[in-house]
Amino acid sequence: MSWFILFVMMLDPNGGREYYTITNHAFESEAECIEFVGEPTTNAVLKDHIKTMYPITPVENVYCIRQDVLNKIMEQLEKK
Repeated sequence: MSWFILFVMMLDPNGGREYYTITNHAFESEAECIEFVGEPTTNAVLKDHIKTMYPITPVENVYCIRQDVLNKIMEQLEKK
């Protein structure tokens, strides 16, 4: 099962959130994803990338997420 990086940004104090996934880089395991995200150089690149995409929106959290769970989240978001 593939794993991906998922960013969750807080849009407003009422709980509105935006989700951003890096899908062009899949991982074989959660441990591999966590290790990648935790590397200082990678972490800086990821922070710069997300600031480019969401310059004024703070990142609430970063997750390593399985493909099947990501698919369910995306399905739920599309229904809203």
